[in-house]
Amino acid sequence: MRMKTTVFTAACIALPLLASSARADRRAYGVTYEAVTAPKGEVDVETWSTFAPQGEVDGGPSSRGVREMVELEYGITDRWDVALYNMLDMITSGDTRSGYAGLKLETRYRPSDRGEWPVDPVFYFEFQQLFRGDANQKYEAKLILAKDIGDVNIAANIALEEERTTEPAWNTEVEYAAGTSYALSPAWMIGAEVFGKAEKGEMGGITNRSWAGPALSWAAGGRGVLRGVWVTLAGGAGLGGEADPYYARAIVGFQFH
Repeated sequence: MRMKTTVFTAACIALPLLASSARADRRAYGVTYEAVTAPKGEVDVETWSTFAPQGEVDGGPSSRGVREMVELEYGITDRWDVALYNMLDMITSGDTRSGYAGLKLETRYRPSDRGEWPVDPVFYFEFQQLFRGDANQKYEAKLILAKDIGDVNIAANIALEEERTTEPAWNTEVEYAAGTSYALSPAWMIGAEVFGKAEKGEMGGITNRSWAGPALSWAAGGRGVLRGVWVTLAGGAGLGGEADPYYARAIVGFQFH
């Protein structure tokens, strides 16, 4: 009886720890960021594969078809991390050829522990140097807000991006994203998100592009070869206007302590 009680108690303690490990810096959504950073000393390697016919989905080079990004992320402290992305065009379209699209530097800072404040904030800054498309550089500042309510996560992002085009000229964009997810278990999460961008149109006025769709995420927990591995699949449809009619994204992460 004592042994059964001990095993039950250990299981009750271990389950939340496995869930916490699985959620460490895993992404529940395809575009929306949660209020997390990589733990101190952790190295994350992520691959992002995105398909969008017109190349209008946020988070990648401005190419049509399949876009690939490889991210290397490092936790400087438990609240501050940095990441380097390399971006590739993988499908030709018209005169466009496959090749290296550019790089992206990203840093995130979390001023509080998760759950310490009523809403968890993260400050995000990004620089892109691009070699394809109609922009040379991009500078972005983003505010990430999120809240965990039991097994439910609610997240919202708002960003201001300055884009230096090839003319040269500056183009300002406002980007937004929001999502909610539910943890079915420590390993599985399901969710949905909506995201988009608004910018000044060629004929004046504001052009808005937005998308919405589901997301599914799986993460390994505990020990073994798959410890620290997670996969997120997302997809959706354009909500009218000039948005791509559909998109699909797969993110695979590997965490090394």
